[in-house]
Amino acid sequence: MIEQPTLGSKLLELRTQQGITQHELREKCHVSVRTIQRIEAGAVTPRASTVKILLEALGENQADWYSSSDVIVENQFSIKTLKQMLLINSTEQQLKNAITPAWIGGIVFFLFSIIEIAVESILMEEVSTYLITTLVAIKLVIIISFFLFTRGFLSLSTLFENRLLKIASYLSIGVITVIYCFDIIVLLSSKIEYLNSAFAVVPLGVISIIFGLGLLELQDGMGRIAKIAGRLEVAFGISYITLIFSFVGLVLLAPLLIVEIVLLSKADQLIKEGQL
Repeated sequence: MIEQPTLGSKLLELRTQQGITQHELREKCHVSVRTIQRIEAGAVTPRASTVKILLEALGENQADWYSSSDVIVENQFSIKTLKQMLLINSTEQQLKNAITPAWIGGIVFFLFSIIEIAVESILMEEVSTYLITTLVAIKLVIIISFFLFTRGFLSLSTLFENRLLKIASYLSIGVITVIYCFDIIVLLSSKIEYLNSAFAVVPLGVISIIFGLGLLELQDGMGRIAKIAGRLEVAFGISYITLIFSFVGLVLLAPLLIVEIVLLSKADQLIKEGQL
């Protein structure tokens, strides 16, 4: 994107050429007059999304305002952001900083999973737009909180050089995101059905076994709580793979999540005490 103050000058020139006042531009794009004034004066560097809105309101092609080098930089920024989110090539401090939001995310994930089950049960009896919208919002919260939760195990997998746990964590994030996004699409298409087939259950079972074995490898660094979590995760995975015993996995799910939240909380405490 063209940098300031050139950007502001060009936007000002484009607006005046079209005979549009700042107030008229505000009516078209809903960007405040004060913001438009500051951008045109070169006083602030606007976000890319704001520039896009202004250009669309002025009937300009956004691509013309970028050079090939700008696109490369933007792509590099996106890749860097993705790597940071997934804790790829992160520093030790960045890995440790991910633990606190992880166990908090785990609590949110646990609570909203319970709420999700309750709302789904009601929705089976009475279909309404309000309930569908509520359930979609709940599932979005679950996706985000699960990502934060599992990110904590990604952190531990790197700190303890635990390859199994790292693989399982990445797989968990991918599969859960796909499953919940599918559910959201189904809900928004007004079809009340859920992904309770082997397509979802079996892969989750396999991932849980790998995850559990990875947790068992944390025993030396995290103690008995890692051993308990690992065994519960393996048992959960086996029950899901068999399909007919998947109900056992549902019974194990609550204590499993609680133990894993406690595990991350313990890791957080060890970090604060300088022992990890």
